[in-house]
Amino acid sequence: MRSPVLVSCLVSGLVATLGAAVLTACAPKPADSPPPAGGATPVDAAAKTAPASAVPEAKPAVVVEPPPSSPAPVAIEVAPTLELTFVGDVIFGRYRATGFDPIPEKGFAVFDEILPKLASDMLVGNLETPLVRDLPPDSPIGSRYAFGASPEHAKHLQSAGFAAVSLANNHWFDQRVVGIDETPPILRELGIVPLGGALREGAPFRAETIEKNGWKIAFVAITTRTNAPLREGVPVLPYLPTDEIGKTVVPVVTQARGDHDLVIVVVHWGEEYADAPNHAQIKAAHALIDGGADMVIGHHPHVLQAVERYGKGLIAYSLGNFLFENTNAIPRLTGVLRVRARRAGACLERVVFHPAYIKRMPVPHPVPATGSMGRQVRDRALAQAKKFDTSWVVEGEDLVLERSGCE
Repeated sequence: MRSPVLVSCLVSGLVATLGAAVLTACAPKPADSPPPAGGATPVDAAAKTAPASAVPEAKPAVVVEPPPSSPAPVAIEVAPTLELTFVGDVIFGRYRATGFDPIPEKGFAVFDEILPKLASDMLVGNLETPLVRDLPPDSPIGSRYAFGASPEHAKHLQSAGFAAVSLANNHWFDQRVVGIDETPPILRELGIVPLGGALREGAPFRAETIEKNGWKIAFVAITTRTNAPLREGVPVLPYLPTDEIGKTVVPVVTQARGDHDLVIVVVHWGEEYADAPNHAQIKAAHALIDGGADMVIGHHPHVLQAVERYGKGLIAYSLGNFLFENTNAIPRLTGVLRVRARRAGACLERVVFHPAYIKRMPVPHPVPATGSMGRQVRDRALAQAKKFDTSWVVEGEDLVLERSGCE
């Protein structure tokens, strides 16, 4: 609110010719002038000391421009289709008796050879290693199988184009609480969304939303495996036994279905090195699809397991390893699952599997599987899918799901 003096000044500027007595009342008192005697206000003092003939120069009126109007909201164009790619377990090294043994060597980009197979609107994997800003030289938990990685290691995820990674897995506590606290912000700094991280407050089983090309995608990341007990005072992991998925996770999926274009469950489960999922996994996966999930993407067994077309949904029971130090015959077989969803009809219109394997030299890293290696991966995928009444068709080096979900 303007003071009476300021209002008077504005008026007097417009009627400057009315006389010096009025105008000099608006002249500001110099900052270093002593306070007037006798309790007079600065205006009174200025009026008494100004010469009668002093008429200040009239100043132009100040025009106050109206504030610019807010720009109209830009409508986001919704893409008719959205393509997603999925991979399995990713680590950047492990602890041995001699200390931390990293996978990437300086200057070697571990994902470069397989980049064309990863490219899509959204690339998602399982980050089976906590990230810490100061990676300790020795394992903080003393386990034979303990993982860790630094922000520098995590930049390989960024260069590969990962949009999101799941943190809900059995190695969540390998760097203790510091790893739980530092992993999500490190990923966000790289533009990667952390999914299923342990929480200090809030519901551990939740749908996390990512928006892309006008699509709204819900991710529900959970694990049925943990290497550390869940203790009071430690952030809570979205962990539960497999046979409780129907009771606990399906309601989350059903709720997310109401206001999302896609609902994807990312689950760390099963038995290590098992060729097939167990009955409890199959039952839970079917319940998730029946409850509204479009896809169930699994990992943890460290080997490829079946991809099943169930109803209008898709289940990958295990995508195996993707960047891992185990390069034995079966664990090194891997691949990239590519899914194209169509908005009209809300369906998965094309599913492709790009065979890959973990090459040993110069460091373990994923590469496209061609020739005899490609045949090994395809033969495994074909045989496993057949048990679930799901058929792949060979197209060049790739496998394409025979039955489209948009039929």
